[in-house]
Amino acid sequence: MEKILVVGAGAIGGITGAFIADKGYDVTLFDVDEKHVDKINKDGLLIDGIRGKKRIKVKAVKRIKGKYDVVFIAVKSQYTKDALKRVLPHLNKDGIVVSLQNSINEEVIASKVGIENTIGCVIGWSATNVKAGHLKFTSEGEFIIGKLNGKMDEKVEKVRNLLQNVAPVKVTNNIMGYLWAKLLINSAIASIGAIANANLGGIVRKKKSLVALAMVADELVRVAEKVGIELEKFEGLDPSFFKIDSYDDFKRVLAILKIAGKRHAGLRSTILQDLEKGRKTEIDYLNGYVEKKAMEEGIETRLNKEIIKIIKEMEAGKRKLGYENIEDVLKLVNIPQKWLNFKEKELELALFNLPEKLKFEAAANMAGVFLMGSVAAFSKAFERITSSIIGKLFIRKSEWEISNIVLSKFLENAGENIAKMIKEGYDLKEGANEMAKAMLLFFNNANMENSVKARKGIIEIEARNCIFLNGSEKINIKEKIDFPVCKHLFNGFKKVFKADYEIKDAMCKNGKSCVFEIK
Repeated sequence: MEKILVVGAGAIGGITGAFIADKGYDVTLFDVDEKHVDKINKDGLLIDGIRGKKRIKVKAVKRIKGKYDVVFIAVKSQYTKDALKRVLPHLNKDGIVVSLQNSINEEVIASKVGIENTIGCVIGWSATNVKAGHLKFTSEGEFIIGKLNGKMDEKVEKVRNLLQNVAPVKVTNNIMGYLWAKLLINSAIASIGAIANANLGGIVRKKKSLVALAMVADELVRVAEKVGIELEKFEGLDPSFFKIDSYDDFKRVLAILKIAGKRHAGLRSTILQDLEKGRKTEIDYLNGYVEKKAMEEGIETRLNKEIIKIIKEMEAGKRKLGYENIEDVLKLVNIPQKWLNFKEKELELALFNLPEKLKFEAAANMAGVFLMGSVAAFSKAFERITSSIIGKLFIRKSEWEISNIVLSKFLENAGENIAKMIKEGYDLKEGANEMAKAMLLFFNNANMENSVKARKGIIEIEARNCIFLNGSEKINIKEKIDFPVCKHLFNGFKKVFKADYEIKDAMCKNGKSCVFEIK
């Protein structure tokens, strides 16, 4: 049987290890808190909360011995390097190390054990320490796991099998997107909570701290995007919703934060808790991690830099805890005075105002749904004809066969007209290069991600997020449509630009993307 070690038997590590052990696995908990270890060994680990009360027998140690196949690290980020020093002599060859921590420690872990043996993890559930030998499960959620290189292999599957004994597990090929999404949320809430000396409910009730929280979130999201991180939704929150480019965006972000503040009013900053107890905080591994990445890319972060400075002064005892500290953050916020004078009533409907990027995306998706909806409507109309005696005798085609013929002719005509408008509007000529430019313009306006390569007289365009495929899936007619339908559209382009093309791969045919060769 595989041997599993959990370094850090606090709320997250203790519950994870105990639940896995309860399913019969060989699990050892390591912790430096001797009273906690002794209590676990004597009475078992008591876990109560939303899942009820349970005492689980699990081995706990004050010193690591033996060799282990899988190690979960669940210590605060500032102790990661020390934890690795303790673990490495006890890790079997090709043993796996999984981070169950705040911030992004996977890069440090990978530098010691290799990227192939490192698995990142984002935790959506929460728990808290009650006292020695007693932990409390406070909210449900899932694990999201994956490798930094995006590979899905037997090691990821092994960790998934272990963690599903605790909570649902989602496997991703973009773990950094999830890690950054959680990091940004944690960094904004934890830092402003510490500076305002308030829980989340207190932050959003007061105008100054609410505005500071919104503007810090905006700055952090922009850093992630400029660094090249493809942010993922975390716990239903889309990080792009926190970007502020207009007064409407500003009001929307405030509205989202106020709702979050009401739902999680008692959420207290971990940085604030450490400051109150006179301990070193995780600021270097939350906002500090973002700042390090920003500096590497030459990105200016006025607010984040000031926040780190303020919290460092608090750590050193040079600044007292108090709401007045929020003024030092606000003085760097560069927004019109009108915004600061917003009225609470303005926020009531602001939540439904989508960011510009998402409005554009929604419009493109709606166009695909509308087109496919029209085809479905045609099929209903044609059904009356095809099912009649005349239809059976003379037409001899199903309603969907006729609908696909209509769709093909419609798209070819539409493609020809679109191509003519592009050609005239952008003063394009004939030929493969010009047709490729027109196709790229179409993909961009249809909100389809794309890239282009040129080689030996051939231009290759790769596109993703097909509006035709998405539209058919949304109204459940994908199996009825004669895909790929884009061929009809680009046949229209072909007539105008006097060039040829070939579809080499297509998402509608289970390809990872759509690949077109224009020649």
